Amino acid sequence: MKRIFFILNILLCFNIISKAQVTERTYYLTTNVLSPFSGMNKSSATLNALLPVFSNLEYGFTLSGGYFKNYHFIESRLTLGKSNAYNFIPQIQFGYNFLIIDYFKKNQNGFYIGANIRYWDYINKYTKTQRHNISPSIDLGYIWKKKRFIVDVRLHQNFAIFTKTNIAHTKSAIDFTLSPMPELSPVLPFISINLGYKFGQIDKKK
Repeated sequence: MKRIFFILNILLCFNIISKAQVTERTYYLTTNVLSPFSGMNKSSATLNALLPVFSNLEYGFTLSGGYFKNYHFIESRLTLGKSNAYNFIPQIQFGYNFLIIDYFKKNQNGFYIGANIRYWDYINKYTKTQRHNISPSIDLGYIWKKKRFIVDVRLHQNFAIFTKTNIAHTKSAIDFTLSPMPELSPVLPFISINLGYKFGQIDKKK
């Protein structure tokens, strides 16, 4: 499983960089700057609980890529990592975002709203159990671009989760919830801070 997701990361990078040379779209790659820290075993229980909230529940290495065109941008995200010593949590996400301010100013910057679908597999390395999950979310963010560099801060609000596991005598289930951590808060959006780089054209206005 790790090898498959690693290959997908490499293919994503290669595909974006190669397409950027022959298209009018502006392609980009970004990474979640906090996801490498969210899976570390920290001495503070508060940090262990709160850091995943600010890393969008992404653990380890995260790579996202996509393209801007007019006042839209589409992306995919791949994540490989673990939240503790006994699990592995590969994730893949797809999203569409609408640049609200860019609709009027045509500068590919500013606030945006979008929708996202996330799949992740919670793998327990010791018990060999797996829990497959699918969750949609509404995203609200702000993106700032300076020449080829990107800063993207966004809020992710999940509203449902579908789960299927290989544990015996269990059934698939769907739950409509605004928080995957109801013990922490009944409504719990997640935050991600992403830094990246653009390929191809620079802020071409249309």
